[in-house]
Amino acid sequence: MATIVKHKKTNKKYIFLGVGYAAYKASRPSFFGGNLLPKEEEGTMKIVSVCDQEGNILWFDPEHLQVTKVDGVEINQVSV
Repeated sequence: MATIVKHKKTNKKYIFLGVGYAAYKASRPSFFGGNLLPKEEEGTMKIVSVCDQEGNILWFDPEHLQVTKVDGVEINQVSV
């Protein structure tokens, strides 16, 4: 069975596929220092992969989703 998640703003339901954690680093020449003193940006991103009823894969920030069902059981009925 699947894990069903709901988008908090739109209340649309999706099938949970998985999670990702990405790190990135980008640099570009600075205005004064050129390539000797480049402007660098770096960070990390958490992201969740879901699909809709047509099978289209979408990506969301995990803070925008809420789990509603796991294996066909409502989340409030699962004992932890």
